[in-house]
Amino acid sequence: MQAEDLVRTRIRDVLATPGLDGVVAAYFSPDGPFAGTSFDLVGENPPNVLTLDDLLATTLLDISWRPLAIRKLIGEGDHVNAALTAIRADLDLWNAGPDDLQSATVLHRWLDDLPGVGPVIASKLLARKRPRLVPVHDKIALRALGAPKDQLWVTLATALKESALRNEIERLRPAGVDSPSLLRLLDVAIWIRHSRSRNARDARDVVGVPGPSVPSPTREAVGAHVRYA
Repeated sequence: MQAEDLVRTRIRDVLATPGLDGVVAAYFSPDGPFAGTSFDLVGENPPNVLTLDDLLATTLLDISWRPLAIRKLIGEGDHVNAALTAIRADLDLWNAGPDDLQSATVLHRWLDDLPGVGPVIASKLLARKRPRLVPVHDKIALRALGAPKDQLWVTLATALKESALRNEIERLRPAGVDSPSLLRLLDVAIWIRHSRSRNARDARDVVGVPGPSVPSPTREAVGAHVRYA
């Protein structure tokens, strides 16, 4: 099975979870304990300018920034802004070409190298700035999707070229919740299905969704899991 076919199968396994739409709706409820739409909407988010509001937004996804990283981001803000300008803001991952992905990868690697940041936090910041192009790739997503090491973006881009699959993901969108991108909906669906956090467990229990059953990582994904953990 090719990598993109495996990813499609894994996505559909998540989407087939009875009651998943109810748990996703709970994630985006303004009265709930989750980041919800605040990740996209809190503060100001100009597409080509990194703001302190962006750093605040990412902390809603259970990460923290070290002082050295914040000083580096503030001190080299012009560099980050120039890199963001090179990444189209109106582009969906499945329509991205090699040059588009390369531009995003360059900034991701720069962020990855900041003190205490790493690839997961870097992806969360880019998911705030380019929600249609960059997926969050933490250890839960990597395990659940089984994507090859360091190939999540490319593999997911190919998998999502199937419009029927995108439509299936889009059906999870709760009524009145417009801001999250399709990638964000998918990320939330995977996370809340497989997370072992107390809040995720409580939300699943209310709807009657069973506990996580994350597939074992493929041989190719093992190294990626270690890197992104």
